[in-house]
Amino acid sequence: MLVYEQPLCKYLFNLIALSRNIRCTGEDPKLTLENAVPVSFDSEGSRICGVFYRASGAGPFPTVTLCHGWPGNNKDVLGLGDRLMKEGFNALAFNYRGTWGSEGLFTNANSLEDVVSAIRYVKSDYAARKFNIDLSRIAVMGYSLGGGMALLGSLSDPGVRRAVYIAGGDLSEGGRMIKQSDEFRRAIEKSIEEGASNPGFRALNPEEVTAELLADLDKYDLVKHADGLSRKDILMIGGWRDQEAALERHILPLFRALQKHEAKQLQIEIFDTDHSFTNFRDQLAERIISWLKRAYPKHTSLHTAHRL
Repeated sequence: MLVYEQPLCKYLFNLIALSRNIRCTGEDPKLTLENAVPVSFDSEGSRICGVFYRASGAGPFPTVTLCHGWPGNNKDVLGLGDRLMKEGFNALAFNYRGTWGSEGLFTNANSLEDVVSAIRYVKSDYAARKFNIDLSRIAVMGYSLGGGMALLGSLSDPGVRRAVYIAGGDLSEGGRMIKQSDEFRRAIEKSIEEGASNPGFRALNPEEVTAELLADLDKYDLVKHADGLSRKDILMIGGWRDQEAALERHILPLFRALQKHEAKQLQIEIFDTDHSFTNFRDQLAERIISWLKRAYPKHTSLHTAHRL
């Protein structure tokens, strides 16, 4: 595991934010680099930048890898990193290749490899020592594009037993819709083009991204991976008003496939909200934290006792 020196990534982290003169989505004004630590790690020869939300206390801590949607941001995922950290969980939010300062080229295949690399980093001796990580309690969660990437990435490591799928996108379903509708294809390619227009982004052109997807739909088909996923503890979360990752296409088919494979630890929560969880961010975080605390009851009691 190749780990880059923190000062370089800290420099890149600040440089990107300053050059764009923006506040990242979900950023807490009180958040400082003392508890949100810029990190970087290697993914197939490219340096990946991210932010590690480091819990305080005795530890060791359960640790969550957070996967962005598209195009993401250079900070948090729906504010979950900050919330998890305050509840005694470590969290790593990272940026896929070709986005937000990470080296390399954005592609679907590269992004999936980056998830696997992020999990590997969290489980590395370096990260375990630096952030007091409990290697027996590793989870992964993702939002939108990152939802599918998180589930697929978890299959690379049997030790990652828990995953959260938040308004997740099944790329194979998107691919089938692209095949069926030229209008949908144009909308997807426009979204890719707009996302890749962010300064510093490097991606295939939109036509190449869709061609890459269509060439290997089975690789991203969550339903076809339901047998392997059924061995995980999975929390699925969606929105009744979500028009981007519609329940009927991206959530319910996977839920039913997991039931068919007799998934023993499967929960689903549907909020009355849209794809961005507008006005429901607190409820979203509380539901996820509650689920994690039930999964790690020993950790919950220790952390509560430490805070008291």
